[in-house]
Amino acid sequence: MNKVQYKSIQFTLLIAGIIVGLVFSALLAVGAIGSEMLGAEPVININDTWIEQDVAPYTADRFELRPEGVFVDGRLVNTQYEWDGSTLTYRFGDDMYIYTYLSDQLVRQQPAHYISSFSREGSREALREVTDE
Repeated sequence: MNKVQYKSIQFTLLIAGIIVGLVFSALLAVGAIGSEMLGAEPVININDTWIEQDVAPYTADRFELRPEGVFVDGRLVNTQYEWDGSTLTYRFGDDMYIYTYLSDQLVRQQPAHYISSFSREGSREALREVTDE
């Protein structure tokens, strides 16, 4: 391979790289490629008051997550909980509580006397429950 052929291949690869970069930038700018492809999704902040949905308002369970721990009825019930971005786990008394995060709701998986979902206080679903009282 002579020097001219080498320079020609080098120039072609440089132009191809620039074109690919421009196309990728344009697709990102118009939203065809989501920015989530560029990095890991941030862990969702679940610190808030969570209210049980689809039950009568006077029977709805509620709990609050704060950096200090889990609160039920204003009482600190556990100073530690685990949150990995999709699953919340904490112990309350002898029971282990496990929730999965799905569509802006926490869905209680355990204790499994029934599956229930919780929305943040102030969210549309939680406000609907309060106004239906």
